[in-house]
Amino acid sequence: MTKLLEIKDQLIRFYSKYETYLYPIVKFAVALALFTVINTNIGFMEKISRFPVALLLALVCAILPTGAILWIGAIVVLADMYALSMEVALTALILFAILFFVYFRFAPKDGLTVVLTPLCFKLYIPYVMPVGSSLLRSAYSVIGVVCGTVVYYFLDGIHRNAGALMSAANADEEQSSSKFDISVGQFLGNKEMYLVIVIFVITAIVVYLVRRMEVDNAWTLAIISGALIQVAGLFVGYIVLGVTGKTLWLIVGNIISLLIAFILQFLFMNLDYARTERVQFEDDDYYYYVKAVPKKMVAVREVTVKHFGNTASMGKRIDHSRSVLSPEEEENSRKVIAKELDIDEDLLK
Repeated sequence: MTKLLEIKDQLIRFYSKYETYLYPIVKFAVALALFTVINTNIGFMEKISRFPVALLLALVCAILPTGAILWIGAIVVLADMYALSMEVALTALILFAILFFVYFRFAPKDGLTVVLTPLCFKLYIPYVMPVGSSLLRSAYSVIGVVCGTVVYYFLDGIHRNAGALMSAANADEEQSSSKFDISVGQFLGNKEMYLVIVIFVITAIVVYLVRRMEVDNAWTLAIISGALIQVAGLFVGYIVLGVTGKTLWLIVGNIISLLIAFILQFLFMNLDYARTERVQFEDDDYYYYVKAVPKKMVAVREVTVKHFGNTASMGKRIDHSRSVLSPEEEENSRKVIAKELDIDEDLLK
């Protein structure tokens, strides 16, 4: 554990020292992953669905605020939807307008949450998002998770129905209503999406409430509670809706999400409950009861430097800002060291 704490301390110091450079790198990596996923799954406009374009856009996002990833990502998606069908692009535009209104109204600082949620869906670990966001952010952070979930299921539905949409797009203009029906129907009629959103919201609320409780190991209880709610809720919901083939990834994804959540706990809330202190004090108006739980930290080693021998010759290797031992103390120090090393005291002069 001491070694892990040392690694954590080194990581924190490293990030604090190079935060100016590391945060743009993180934004670049997230943006590049997002544009790569978009190009791979719905890259209907070939001119922009190329890796050099994704790389250039990611570089632009790295130097702009976090919200730029959302705006540029939405523009890329709309361009792909337009290449597929004008009706699908209009549907996506209306959806994004609603989501942006909800996002900027309730969770304007959770842009990375909105972006990371669809990416985690593609990695089969979306379950970490409601747990992680509630551990690190406020209760409103679940809004960003919901927005990301809606975007994922909409784009996934377009990807699955791309063949039908292309067929309708190549038909007569009278088929416009069918394109609207397909693009809107696959989204509004997706019961699995509603199930996932409800479970994610419940999970986020429970995790947020539990981790703020004044009990020992609150974060651990919150993480385990969130995982159990998601496994039980989604498992029962999949059975009711007749969704098959997702039980294995539900279990595996939650196990991986548990590990990630415990890593977050170790980095941000690693407390030593064995050294809990309770303090009480008062002022003119109130009497206070305070529970103080220290963080687990690496103990700072205190190094004591002893000076002996010819201090003039040692001056090149010691810090003269430190006080020099008196002749009596120096003599006693030589005797003690000679006795410990079992050598002649004259050798230390």
